Amino acid sequence: MDNISGYLLALALVAVLLPSGLSGCSCGFDCNNDRNDNKPATLSLGFSDEPLEDLKEVVIEVDRVTLQRTGEEDIVIDSFTISELSLVDADSFQMDLLDYQGLNQLLVIENLELTSGSYSHLLVDILGDDINLSYVQQSDDSLKPITVSGGQLSLPGFSLDTGEQAFTVEFSLAQALQYQQSADNYLLTSTGVRVMDNDTAASLSGRVSSDLFDSVSPCDAKEDPESGNRIYLYSNGPVAEANLADVFTSSSSTEVPSGKRAPYAVASMAEDVLTGTWQYSVGFIAAGDYTLAFACDAGDDNPVDYDGISIALPVDQVYQITLDAGERAICDLEPDATCS
Repeated sequence: MDNISGYLLALALVAVLLPSGLSGCSCGFDCNNDRNDNKPATLSLGFSDEPLEDLKEVVIEVDRVTLQRTGEEDIVIDSFTISELSLVDADSFQMDLLDYQGLNQLLVIENLELTSGSYSHLLVDILGDDINLSYVQQSDDSLKPITVSGGQLSLPGFSLDTGEQAFTVEFSLAQALQYQQSADNYLLTSTGVRVMDNDTAASLSGRVSSDLFDSVSPCDAKEDPESGNRIYLYSNGPVAEANLADVFTSSSSTEVPSGKRAPYAVASMAEDVLTGTWQYSVGFIAAGDYTLAFACDAGDDNPVDYDGISIALPVDQVYQITLDAGERAICDLEPDATCS
């Protein structure tokens, strides 16, 4: 339960309006691009994620959002009016990330005017180390505090053209959320976080046949057929099956075999309570070629260490997929499927 592999969490940004006095450089990161002529852009900010099968809540309290631009003063947003949370000019806001899954988002900033151009970083200050502020509720209902190194996540920046735009900062909890046994808390990091333009981002979803984890060998031998099932997505495909690896980072305490590729994103499955079918969803993906693989025995995938988990399992569950900009692709996983 303490290995949080296989889940995605997203922070969505849409174009928002800042006061005219908070103007920045009219060009790009290093003032070398004047194509926008200092015209304003519009930005809005939201959060989204995909379900965590072993956790009941992942709650964070956001205290501040900062936009940085080279050579300019920081733009600090420290007051939040969020209609969905019934907040008006609140100093901070608290949300359960698991309430906003897949492509659903909580809009946290609206109608903020920004100078068009490039922004180097997005900083998110999170109030941690206190179960009354940011915490994880585990499957046994116990609460564990969330800690953030330095109290702040430093995320990649983005470019704004004139007019309204939407971005999503997507967290992969398989990489970003780590249980720390020594401290008995969860560390939230920026590892695996990506910033996507909503207009060009693709998504991938589909059904997963229960035969893959309760009828097909060796998955049919599991004590609990519904646990440990993960969908791994690898970028810059196609990726050779021998190189498909579980989640790991450069800080892995175990040796990573040469050629092994860590996943771009990892998704868990959720059961549709009305139809009884199993489904998965990966949102906010860059256009390109991907390899998708299913693994039925990935419950012990550590977010930092290479674990040598068998991917794919069953061995034929590997799919080559090309995603176009803005595409909402569907790939159903089942025995003998091709998903072309």
